[in-house]
Amino acid sequence: MDVNERELPKFQHVTITFPPGEQTRLRSFYTGVLGFREKPVPKVVEPSGWVWFETAVPGVELHCVPDPTPIPADTRHHFCLQVNDLHARRAALFQAGARIIEATPLPLRPRFFARDPFNNLIEFVRIDGDYVTAGQAVSV
Repeated sequence: MDVNERELPKFQHVTITFPPGEQTRLRSFYTGVLGFREKPVPKVVEPSGWVWFETAVPGVELHCVPDPTPIPADTRHHFCLQVNDLHARRAALFQAGARIIEATPLPLRPRFFARDPFNNLIEFVRIDGDYVTAGQAVSV
């Protein structure tokens, strides 16, 4: 079977870390500020302190795992959330004390980054069209 004929893999979850004992703060940010809905974790991992959240895509989850290793302040590793109202999301993040980081503009993709309370980097984007095609427009 040709590699191009294979079924594409799908994300089942993305995992981020947070300091042990900070579950309440984590929940406050991800449910209160970002609007995720917490999902019960399997009983087998409850003692580990994991926290899971549902996303708008059925079956795709955000897993948060306690880890004492600090996230580097300059990390560029991130996940991206597509939102309809960037202005409202930016205002909610600002009000929550999140650090907003402006992003390099892309055609039809207004976006910015922010850090959660534990330094995880999150990109926020609104998709207004095909930025690849828009970026390839030839000027005469």
